[in-house]
Amino acid sequence: MLSKVQHKNLVNFIGACKDPVMVIVTELLTGGTLRKYLVNMRPNGLDTHVPIGFALDIARAMECLHSH
Repeated sequence: MLSKVQHKNLVNFIGACKDPVMVIVTELLTGGTLRKYLVNMRPNGLDTHVPIGFALDIARAMECLHSH
């Protein structure tokens, strides 16, 4: 399914295999993980609009996936 879905908030699917282990290959995104970003923002925290923007981006990506 992921190979058929494209959205600006989803990583691009490149391929997958099952043997010898299950592997899913996606595009490489620079900048690290969201978790690492949030940990690095401590103790200052984020402006309110930043996490709301993240939540909206994630919700839009999930909406796209669920519609397919």
